[in-house]
Amino acid sequence: MLRDVSPLPGYREDVGLLLSILEDSTREWRGELAEPSVEAIVWQPVAGSYNIGALLLHMAFAELIWFQGVVADTPVSDEDRARLLTAETDVDAGKWPTPPSEPISFYFDILAEVRGRSLAILKDADPDAVFQRSRGSVSLRWIIGHIIQHDSYHGGQAVLLHEQWLRRGSDAS
Repeated sequence: MLRDVSPLPGYREDVGLLLSILEDSTREWRGELAEPSVEAIVWQPVAGSYNIGALLLHMAFAELIWFQGVVADTPVSDEDRARLLTAETDVDAGKWPTPPSEPISFYFDILAEVRGRSLAILKDADPDAVFQRSRGSVSLRWIIGHIIQHDSYHGGQAVLLHEQWLRRGSDAS
């Protein structure tokens, strides 16, 4: 069986290919995550640490910051910031909030809505565009690549947290 990715239709080929890879990444970890219980979504192995729900909200925020905030040069709204618990989250300090006690569909709907915005922003984006940041310049291709990595990294964490939830309390040794 051949597995392959093709550029998303309607995009410049290089941007479309990167976006197809992003979509494939998301499809992979979502399939592995399946449908964790609400208890698993809010569970933190250590108080204040990672949990599935906060990771998914953070992933949505990262997409908004890069694609809406940087590429489209449109600030992320206070409403989006509140919905995604950005004030309660400090990734660099390892501070993760307890997310809303909602089914996984709640989180997947948020991610899908944000991805829809991202895809719309990138539809006519110039792949050669360069954006000035405080730590230097980044290209559009780098931004999309960064979000691919971010999506895979945190999606994998969510999958592992669910596995940990399912095995908690069992003696594996």
